[in-house]
Amino acid sequence: MADYVVVGNADEVPEGTVREYVVGDTEVAVARSEGELYAFSAICSHAYARLAEGEVDTDFCVIECPMHGARFDMSSGRVRALPATEPIQTYNVREVEGQIAVAIDA
Repeated sequence: MADYVVVGNADEVPEGTVREYVVGDTEVAVARSEGELYAFSAICSHAYARLAEGEVDTDFCVIECPMHGARFDMSSGRVRALPATEPIQTYNVREVEGQIAVAIDA
């Protein structure tokens, strides 16, 4: 069972941005698109690149890797553009009383 862990204030992730947090041993990126929060692996599945340094496309709810341009659906982790072929991990996330809380499986 996953417990939610508060990682920061909701105002740290304005619309169209992404920020990186560490939850235990897990590096998690949290982005906001169309007012919704999304949490996913902070590392691209194609090459070791930090997705928090990438661009959020709010029109399509995707994050683009800054290294080679791979694109991932932020809600499912599914690959939306090569060169990545493997999805990224996604996590449940919620905003509670102005705080961001992410659920990581133990």
